Amino acid sequence: MKSRFGCVGRKWSVSAFCVRITIFVLVSSFVGIARADLIRVQFLNGRTGKPIAQGRRIWVYFNNRAGRQIVDLHTDSQGTVQFESDGAKTFQANPVGYLSCGEQPVGSSPRDYPIDEVLKTGLLTRNDCGNLNTEPLRGRLVYFVKPASGRQLFRN
Repeated sequence: MKSRFGCVGRKWSVSAFCVRITIFVLVSSFVGIARADLIRVQFLNGRTGKPIAQGRRIWVYFNNRAGRQIVDLHTDSQGTVQFESDGAKTFQANPVGYLSCGEQPVGSSPRDYPIDEVLKTGLLTRNDCGNLNTEPLRGRLVYFVKPASGRQLFRN
């Protein structure tokens, strides 16, 4: 039996068309594998557990092959920002107008969060603002914050 394009029914010879189709199918099946890792950071009020407001500015710093980069992001309605790791091993997150709930003392350098750990198991920051029962989620850092007063903003 011979097909319209000559691929079926030939015992030992393969047409150039059949080879091209086979290569196309193989390449297109692997396209989704070579993607960058997507990191999500969710900012929650440490007392109430509610997400911070939509549109809040978040600065994310990470080191990659090109050097230190700063990404300026804004939260969505769930208090979440997301970004691609672009080969970086760690990142730092800084919510503008908020203080961490015990993650780092005022005036200390920000903590580096390992990207591979966030992707594998998820992470939670320390929460000295309240007693919330939250579980880590794969691919997500849950960061507990509290609103900063004007005085605290200038001290930090």
